Amino acid sequence: MDILRHIKNRSLAHIVRYSSLPQHFGESVAEHSFYTAYITAILCRLLKEEEVKIDTEKAISMALVHDSEEMFSGDILSPFKHYSDEVTEAIRKVNLEIIRDAFEGLPNSLINHFVALWVEEGEGVGIEAQVVKMADRLSLIAKCAEEVKAGNEFFQEMYEDQLARLNRDDKPWWNTIKAKVLSSMKEET
Repeated sequence: MDILRHIKNRSLAHIVRYSSLPQHFGESVAEHSFYTAYITAILCRLLKEEEVKIDTEKAISMALVHDSEEMFSGDILSPFKHYSDEVTEAIRKVNLEIIRDAFEGLPNSLINHFVALWVEEGEGVGIEAQVVKMADRLSLIAKCAEEVKAGNEFFQEMYEDQLARLNRDDKPWWNTIKAKVLSSMKEET
């Protein structure tokens, strides 16, 4: 066990997302994880105001570790990652085999805790995992909006596609807060 060595590992701060697109503002996996966790906290608070039961601490912790495997794989581009069921399954299998290594140096109880959160988020079944996935999408939309606003049309199509997917999502919990979250989007599109 070497907790300090684990804490000093900043590899996610050096892994750049969207490596196949020209960017005005590079974004690391660590930055993305921060924004995903922050957006998760916002969504959880909005849900609690609507009296929707959610474990905020669990959701935020899940958001912080949701891309931890990328310290080994990098940010795998979505068209490749989802090229076929076989490719998707192969990537999932490798990630399951290496994810424990992302938390190397921590006590086994913490490793097991973070791996369980990572697995649960990947399955997307519980409300906390679904909120993290929604926050992940909102983080992507914010990144695209930032690039488009700076004149980078390479992100325009992704922005429009993700915004449309967000609007189509009809999970009951999302429907309780969707109008609040998307209210300014109508003005921007």
